Amino acid sequence: MTSVALQILQSAIVVIFAPLYAGVLARAEAIVQSKRGPSVLQPYWDLAKLLRKGSAISENASWIFRIAPFVAFSCYLTVSTIVPIITDQPLPLAFLADLIGGAFVLSLAGFVTALAALDTASPLGGLGASRTTWIGSLAEPALILVFFTVAAVSRSDNPYFENHTVAGSISAYFLPTHLLGVVAFFMLVLVENGRIPIDNPTGSIEISMIEESRVLEYSGREYAIIKWDGWMKLFLLSSIFMNVFVIPWGLGHADSIAGGVEGALALLGKLVVCGLAIVVIDCSFAKLRLFRIAEFIGASFLFALIGIVTGYVIGR
Repeated sequence: MTSVALQILQSAIVVIFAPLYAGVLARAEAIVQSKRGPSVLQPYWDLAKLLRKGSAISENASWIFRIAPFVAFSCYLTVSTIVPIITDQPLPLAFLADLIGGAFVLSLAGFVTALAALDTASPLGGLGASRTTWIGSLAEPALILVFFTVAAVSRSDNPYFENHTVAGSISAYFLPTHLLGVVAFFMLVLVENGRIPIDNPTGSIEISMIEESRVLEYSGREYAIIKWDGWMKLFLLSSIFMNVFVIPWGLGHADSIAGGVEGALALLGKLVVCGLAIVVIDCSFAKLRLFRIAEFIGASFLFALIGIVTGYVIGR
């Protein structure tokens, strides 16, 4: 019963605290830019307002448009059950998939969102869908290759094995394979969440939007869910980055609720570190030109590939 309670607690933390994480990042960026900025609770107020509103749906939209936000939400909720968020031991549903399987589930969420953008026959939605599909076709192979660097270090693509391997051995932590995987994965965190230098999450110029242009046709409750999806994705990828790659220590044990709470508190501290890195990059760099995004993703792919080759050479 303890493990089941921890499983529920882990997914609940992702669902509940994802908007807070996004709110803290937005406020921190405003402070760095010498602005007052919104409250860290602004995402919750936006959700409350949107969930009370009705939805205006295009007459060209089909059932795909209506269910896409909920399918994506289910995908991110599934990923929250298979990766180490608050404990260093697998919880009851962790057997569903490994890191590679989790990458495919994340791809499914992106696919249904892009499909919904095309479903309304909106020119801007189609533009955003084509851009995100192009970026995804480059980022997903790089993401899978990054997870292969995990296998090169821990001899398994299970995130819990990687966490134990790196946390239990300083030499494994400083292996070139692991360090290159850290750099490559952080670059992909920026790519997958539409952050600078790939996209500006606060931009309001429609022609230059990438992530946001896919969801402009949504309103009301569906728009609330689709925004929640994006925050959950950012929270999940940041958590995987910190718990598996950067700071694998501090996770709680799965034998007590207290261990889960301890791991949750440690996670919040780690996300402060990850969020600080994202804020510094957002406020220090300019958005890349569209066709230079391929170079950025290609660099991530190259880092991961060099890491795998290095791991193979060292292993021999």
